[in-house]
Amino acid sequence: MAVQLIFLIDTKMNYNRRFGFLKLTPKCVNAEFPKTFQLSQEQLDFFADNGYLVIKNLIDFGSLNSYRKRFSEICDGSAPRGIVTIVKEPKLIKEAKTLEDCVNKMQDIIDDEVFATYVENPGLLDVVSQLIGDNISAVHTMVINKPPGTGRHPPHQDLYYFPFRPAEKIVTTWTAIDEVTIENGCLYVLPGSHKGDLHRHGYPEKFDQLFHWIMDEDKVAPEHKRVDLVMGPGDTVFFQSGLVHGSRPNVSKVYRKIISCHYASGDCHYIDLTGTIQQKIADEIVAVFKKRGVDLTYEEMWRHKSKQVKPTKSNL
Repeated sequence: MAVQLIFLIDTKMNYNRRFGFLKLTPKCVNAEFPKTFQLSQEQLDFFADNGYLVIKNLIDFGSLNSYRKRFSEICDGSAPRGIVTIVKEPKLIKEAKTLEDCVNKMQDIIDDEVFATYVENPGLLDVVSQLIGDNISAVHTMVINKPPGTGRHPPHQDLYYFPFRPAEKIVTTWTAIDEVTIENGCLYVLPGSHKGDLHRHGYPEKFDQLFHWIMDEDKVAPEHKRVDLVMGPGDTVFFQSGLVHGSRPNVSKVYRKIISCHYASGDCHYIDLTGTIQQKIADEIVAVFKKRGVDLTYEEMWRHKSKQVKPTKSNL
């Protein structure tokens, strides 16, 4: 699940709204969440060793249905889009009968009154706090749709996009809204790969703009080392920012929706990307924004996207 900063909005106002110049206050629309979920020492050890952990049935069906409904409402215009960014799957646009048929993801959902109940879910945050500490900021949010015909998501590391550290204080949550199978494009992970280096990313072949993936894919992420995560609705995987992962193409006839948030400890600090393997993506994103009339540094972009969801003071 790449932390993409993809910008398919056509006006400067929408860019400004998305990056925090317009702040919305989400409403709590669902109170069915469990408030606590205690991890066992075995689960903590598994996460430390493998870089990921799946918890079954963490999110209730009522909440999942509200996310699915909200996604459809934003697509058909019956609910306000607000600051949500819509990203389309290019090869599906021409044949799409409705917007939902070609929308690959909605990003920056943190201020939507329905989607925000996932980001601020007490049970979810309870697990996150056991992995990275109690001082938590949400730094990137999205719902991924993956319509039939959507291609694969090549292997990558989310850490490649983040201009802050330490890596072990950043964790992603990825919750299945629908049944997730190999056929409809499940997530795959490479256990233990979070302990290695940050790999060189780029465009090994033609792919969507601003989505860099691991250049030496066959060596870093050979097929025999990939573990497919088949998940039921409400199942949630937590994984570390340096974990190598990707997803299969959707070769089925059904949609595959998930909701996700990247969380970082408020104790994380920004780093200088000059001269690092991350400078390429940072420069590319800043250049794309500048062409659209938004003159921000890479750090400023991330500061505007971040929101503290569990006290206390945050550096992000």
